[in-house]
Amino acid sequence: MAIGKASPLPKRPENRGQGRWLVADFAPVSLFSLKTTYATNKGGKTLVVPTPYSVKMAMLDACFRRFGATEAEANAREMFDWIKWREIRLRPPAHCVVQQTFIKILDHNRDGTLPFKNTIAYREFAFFEGNLRIAFAIGGTVGNETAAAELIPYINYLGKRGGFWQFLGVELVEGDLPTGFSTPIDEHGAFESPYTLFQPLDDFGDSLCMAGDGFDRVSTYGVGTIKLGEHRVLRQTAVPYRKVGANRHYTWYQRAGIEARG
Repeated sequence: MAIGKASPLPKRPENRGQGRWLVADFAPVSLFSLKTTYATNKGGKTLVVPTPYSVKMAMLDACFRRFGATEAEANAREMFDWIKWREIRLRPPAHCVVQQTFIKILDHNRDGTLPFKNTIAYREFAFFEGNLRIAFAIGGTVGNETAAAELIPYINYLGKRGGFWQFLGVELVEGDLPTGFSTPIDEHGAFESPYTLFQPLDDFGDSLCMAGDGFDRVSTYGVGTIKLGEHRVLRQTAVPYRKVGANRHYTWYQRAGIEARG
């Protein structure tokens, strides 16, 4: 796996690797759910796309799926150094129906008797029609895209565990991405896009990318913590969906450019 070593004092790249992209296609296998950062245990609104943070973590997880026990961690550390600054863009499936429902869950019991109690919670689950496209910015790192492309097929879920996706293929795209991909809004609020759905998607923060112990912070078995707003940051993002129907049970979105059904 020839990912390449990171600089001892990494600097934030100007375009986060834009200019050349690995674009992978995935088909939905099950319902998707990924709660927004500020959702509570009893009020779980879902995002309609995976976040760049979750995609990068899925790539690290793929290292442990592909390599044996003696090689997995070393390769995952190399992958972390390579992917941490990269821009991740997403083109959602053509149609998305978000089901709004209540389910029974176990919650902590605070009255001092049993440790858990039954209660109900609000949940949302997204049903997709069409394929998800994930674009990994690779910039001018000629040769390194081969190693990344070999890992992408090992991704089999995104979002909550159980949100399964089937890998379909990957291609190299030179230059700008075609229309239909998510668009982060820059720090100054400048924005030009026909998209009307905005969601806060988390990503690796500069503090995490520049930290010498960055991998250990994201690792379940490492040391250190992940702080929101420092190591994990929210980027307000325009998602290429428009709402075409809704009631108290569901919300129906269509990707921009898709004609509405009768």
